[in-house]
Amino acid sequence: MAVSARQARRRTGPLVGGLWLACLLGASSAASAQAPLPPLVVQQAVPDRATDTLTIDGAHFGSAPFVTLDLVPLDLRLALDTRLMAVVPVDAMPPGTYLLTVSRGPEAADRASIEVTIGDAPSPSPAPAREPASAAPPPLVVPLPAAGDAAAVVGERTITVGDVDREWQATDPGSYLALMRELYEHRRRVADAMTTADLLAREAAARSVTPEALLADELPKRVIAMPDTALTALYESLGDRTRGAALEKMRPSLRAWLERKTEAELAKMAYVEELVKTSTRRDIVLVPPLVRVERSDLDPVLGAPSAAVELVVFGDLQSPDYARLAQVFARVLGTYGTRVRLVFKLLPAYGAQSASAAEAGACAHAQGRFWAFHDAAARPATLDARRLRAIPAEVGLDQAAFDRCLTAGTFRGRPSLATAEAARYGVSTTPSLLVNGRLAPPPPPFLPVAEYLSRLIEEELQRQAAAARKAPR
Repeated sequence: MAVSARQARRRTGPLVGGLWLACLLGASSAASAQAPLPPLVVQQAVPDRATDTLTIDGAHFGSAPFVTLDLVPLDLRLALDTRLMAVVPVDAMPPGTYLLTVSRGPEAADRASIEVTIGDAPSPSPAPAREPASAAPPPLVVPLPAAGDAAAVVGERTITVGDVDREWQATDPGSYLALMRELYEHRRRVADAMTTADLLAREAAARSVTPEALLADELPKRVIAMPDTALTALYESLGDRTRGAALEKMRPSLRAWLERKTEAELAKMAYVEELVKTSTRRDIVLVPPLVRVERSDLDPVLGAPSAAVELVVFGDLQSPDYARLAQVFARVLGTYGTRVRLVFKLLPAYGAQSASAAEAGACAHAQGRFWAFHDAAARPATLDARRLRAIPAEVGLDQAAFDRCLTAGTFRGRPSLATAEAARYGVSTTPSLLVNGRLAPPPPPFLPVAEYLSRLIEEELQRQAAAARKAPR
């Protein structure tokens, strides 16, 4: 969500001179400076479509409050101790519920949050009790055709749905994969929600309470405050949405977001996992779409070919998100050793700048020094043409050979070929990861990238172990 206007300015009164006045007021000033301020309070927040503003009523906002809406800093038109008016493009925002946070300092009493409804967002309602299958309403969509069902007839030939799907995969694999992945994700979410609801209903019935009462009793015991590493990871994931606000400025809003949006959900997930281990078995056996990844001598590799887990990472050295991911590769590979193999595939995302970095990386790879070049280029810095030509000397490349490679345009066609290859796998954003051919979900914004990679690897190792246990002996 983008918002635009001015930063609120802090107003200070005129300086008071005179040594006698300073001496007279010194003691009381010191005492008042140490006295804690009353807690900040937010009572309500009312959006106004006509003026594209959000009026916030409360108390003890202070002289320079900082306001965010779903972690986007807002500009203020009015800043009083009991009322704020923030600039918000109400008309352009999707209907929904947003988290508003007002802060004046780093302490818990210096911030307060409230949920704001914009547009005609329906209020959540409890799921209705399930009826017996015989009383279920008819489905909205008739069953999908099976692979052997007819899709078309031409002369004496019948073209089946399976024939159509195979042709679709052959002629446009990217769009086919994208649709299959979307279908899988929807099915996985619904399956997860259904099994979670059943687990909670079973436990609630065993205790003779409602599922809502069960959660109200159990979740507070399992809420764990997120560490500062989660707060920093969340801040870094926001990118330009912070509108230049520093981490310390954003810290109260980030903490409020984790408390209101993340910690309760993680507590519920932990409780459900406890029920799975101690009460009722649950297995979600849906299989996500798999990709057979092509191999090329142009792909830099770290790790043994026999590794149990292969991570194929699609990256762009110009991407800050990729740079954050790349900085933990060595640590993660060091942890898992021969069990993990990392393959780098290029996916340029920033036009000519990305193409230049891709060519430079390919020239470094031609000398067998891609990863040294990669690690230097992925450090936080401006990766312009001057920097690209300076890195080879830093990492021990043959500078003359590197310059000849760039000047001759040896790998000039590499970016377009890489983009076409990624499209065949249904991959369009950098960074993206395939874990043994399965497209990994994007990292949760609160999760440090090293932990994100570790969880992907652990989940794949556990999946393989479970498959081995079920395999016939």
